Amino acid sequence: MTSHNPIILEQALSRPPKANEATLRGDSVSADRYTSADYLAREFKNVWHRVWNIGGVAYQMPEPGDYLTAEIGIDSVIMVRQETGEVRAFFNSCPHRGTRITEALDGHAQRFTCPYHGWEFDRAGVVTAVPDEEDFAESPCGKARLKEMRCEERFGLIWFNFDDTAVSLEEFLGEQITCELDSHRMQDMTRVLDITAEATCNWKIITDNFNEAYHVKVLHPELIPYIAADYQDCQFDLFPNGHNRGWFPSFMPSKQYGSDTIGEPLKSMAAAWGINSDDYVGRDSWKQLRVDIQSAKRAKGDERGYKHYSYLADYQLTDYVIYNLFPNNVITVGPDGVQLLRPRPHPSDPTQCLFDHWWLVNPIEGQSMTPSPAGGPDLPVEDAMHEHIRYGEKSLGTTADQDLSIAAMQQQGLASAGYQGYWMPNQERRVQAFHERLNDLMTG
Repeated sequence: MTSHNPIILEQALSRPPKANEATLRGDSVSADRYTSADYLAREFKNVWHRVWNIGGVAYQMPEPGDYLTAEIGIDSVIMVRQETGEVRAFFNSCPHRGTRITEALDGHAQRFTCPYHGWEFDRAGVVTAVPDEEDFAESPCGKARLKEMRCEERFGLIWFNFDDTAVSLEEFLGEQITCELDSHRMQDMTRVLDITAEATCNWKIITDNFNEAYHVKVLHPELIPYIAADYQDCQFDLFPNGHNRGWFPSFMPSKQYGSDTIGEPLKSMAAAWGINSDDYVGRDSWKQLRVDIQSAKRAKGDERGYKHYSYLADYQLTDYVIYNLFPNNVITVGPDGVQLLRPRPHPSDPTQCLFDHWWLVNPIEGQSMTPSPAGGPDLPVEDAMHEHIRYGEKSLGTTADQDLSIAAMQQQGLASAGYQGYWMPNQERRVQAFHERLNDLMTG
């Protein structure tokens, strides 16, 4: 992998390059995909077993024998660092009689031992010892093994795919998305927030929510003072394989902002880079404020310790870009961090899901604390302990709390006999594209 992004750094870009979009079919969106246990069961085979999933953060397993586990619905996966440095992934299911080998989230193992009958496996998943080996008609040692799956390490993350015939991760994502994510150098970041919440809605309701910004002006008014949320100011792109991207110019208020003068938090955000926002009055001047902040960051970033700015295009110094990677990985990149918002399916209940919230930040020399995207006090710049909660037990952040509160209401409405299907504007075409890709996989 090159140290610089050839697409991003060739020129100072004011926005991401547009994608060439395929024409949508206009498929209807049925309610059963949100409410049916049978539909959920078929999803595991037709969707989750055919896509690339994020298993964990690579820096948590630096040495041979280090491992992480991940769950997608009914399936558990063990990812193990090998002596060669590569990571291999296996189903967490003993070939003897199916028991899970481990329930730990992470750890280090010279060997794995099944807790039921004591079968032992090396780091490559091969059975090395069993009790009463002489009692077998044919010894399983050296022959039986954990079932392996595709695994790749990219962007500082570990990815796995159950499908042995799947295309590579880069081909799955496409060159443009891969190149743009590379520019943020997530492999150099630290995950300072790691929360999983049990939510009372189908995973696709949360995915739909992040596939559109039509709701932002109503549901997230706190964003209006510093993020442009109107579709005329933003850019939405559809890519092959069901992925999409939303670009939101920031460090400038949205059209709904009710004043000609800049207020908080943008006032302080500008002042941090030596810019007096009082000099920018009225909407026509706000676009210039965004450009001037980009210039200030470009000029002063390196000396202040923001070394990662040298890898970013101009728009990436201020703006937020949301990459919706089919089916469920929502990666929001900003100038100083990357947020993963990810719903995962419940193993058996279509009206529930698990919602993951990660926040990864660039290390800045001299800064031991960083603002939290979840609200509340600043977070230490160190690897976060995993928290598992039920939604409502603690805040996931103002924006995420708002999203999950409305998701529960939508789940109820979708189950109603009054549900009539979706009636969406063009700016919600990413929702439509998601469901058409889903339909393609569900129908083979």
